[in-house]
Amino acid sequence: MIRNNSKIMMASSVHVWTDTRIFFKEAQTLASNGFQVSFYAIDFESEKSVIPNLKMTYLKPVKRWQRVSHWKFLYKEMLKSDAKHFHFHDPELLLVARKLKRKLKNEITITYDMHEHIPAAIKTKQWIPTIIRKPLAKLITVIEKKLMRNCDTVIFAEKSYKDNYEELLLQKVDVLNYPVFDNTNWKKQKQDCLTLVYVGVLTEQRGIYNMLELAVALKAKMNGNFRMNIIGPIFTDEATLNAFIQKHQLEENVTLYGRMQYKDIWNFYQQADIGLCLLHPTPNNLNSHSTKLFEYMAAELPIIATDFPDFIDILTTNNCGKTGDIFNAEVLADLVLEMDADKKMLEDMGRNGRVAFDKFYNWKNEEKKLIAIYK
Repeated sequence: MIRNNSKIMMASSVHVWTDTRIFFKEAQTLASNGFQVSFYAIDFESEKSVIPNLKMTYLKPVKRWQRVSHWKFLYKEMLKSDAKHFHFHDPELLLVARKLKRKLKNEITITYDMHEHIPAAIKTKQWIPTIIRKPLAKLITVIEKKLMRNCDTVIFAEKSYKDNYEELLLQKVDVLNYPVFDNTNWKKQKQDCLTLVYVGVLTEQRGIYNMLELAVALKAKMNGNFRMNIIGPIFTDEATLNAFIQKHQLEENVTLYGRMQYKDIWNFYQQADIGLCLLHPTPNNLNSHSTKLFEYMAAELPIIATDFPDFIDILTTNNCGKTGDIFNAEVLADLVLEMDADKKMLEDMGRNGRVAFDKFYNWKNEEKKLIAIYK
């Protein structure tokens, strides 16, 4: 079979097709630069559109233990394809990559796109029993590196990941997860009360209850004159979450919106005054430059974030936000009140963040590295 050097098969058996990094950034970037992209990902009920050079195949959502059916399907599809390049977004698909490489050898190139450092993440995965997390993380470290030797390139979404793979002899490229943002007709929309926003996965480790505790403290200090819009898929017990909101009578102040299309979150950013990023100090989070920080910068939102060293450095250097102890809701509430009391400081921080985004933290800089891998 003659391989088409302009064809890329991109696959995820874990992420929904609307995942911001793989669909709105990588797949669309490659398609708009002349590559023919076949993109396989989990189906999700959202507005679908036809994009030149981008062919979508939607995989049925299944339980974790059933995903092996997707691996088999993807392997068969890839064997039939005349694509030169294969791009995998999940560590579990390294099993497919190995089988594909053994079959097709140097006819093809394989890129592994590492979204998180899995061995570190395993240590805090709530669905994994605590007693086996450490030994499992060690085992996964060995297996992952062995399987990655079947790849030609590994893409790191964070600079810190590379340090764990120095011994691997393959091309390593940092393609950081900075936002895509079109500032055409961008204008902040002032609301009638202070509005805070968070966009991201909702779990304990991502700070969902820290935000709610902050809301409780603000309700007492501001007589309820604030809004908190929380947007993202809920990966914790929803009944317990709603019970907390009802117990503390936060229904008028806090709204959970669920997963939302990337283009729609910017409407909420336009209406917000402060962006929240209250991540817990887990091994994975400590080394993470959370994408939401840079989305907030793009949207000219001052930021309140966890007092991680890297977060302190980014927000202090660019003077675009404040950090605090996320386990002390009173301290966080005082930060909010301090920022709300000084409108000029709010505006200056928002403007400073936007300048930093335009210079350093935007997808336009990163997409050049992605395109270079295939050109």
